[in-house]
Amino acid sequence: MKTKMVYLTVAVEMNAEADEREVVENCDYFFDSSEIVSAAIEEIFTEDQMVDRMENDDLYGLGSSNFA
Repeated sequence: MKTKMVYLTVAVEMNAEADEREVVENCDYFFDSSEIVSAAIEEIFTEDQMVDRMENDDLYGLGSSNFA
């Protein structure tokens, strides 16, 4: 079967005291379609990281992304 990779950006709002990596590692997420072969969270950016990147002319805050 021939496949292709599509990268999505998803924002998750959580409690300010929460550990982002722990929350993401322990949450359930579903992309439900018979056309999807697999899905995985590849990167985590905090709000502070995104704001810093946007202030440095990186409109979407993804300049250091492995996929941008």
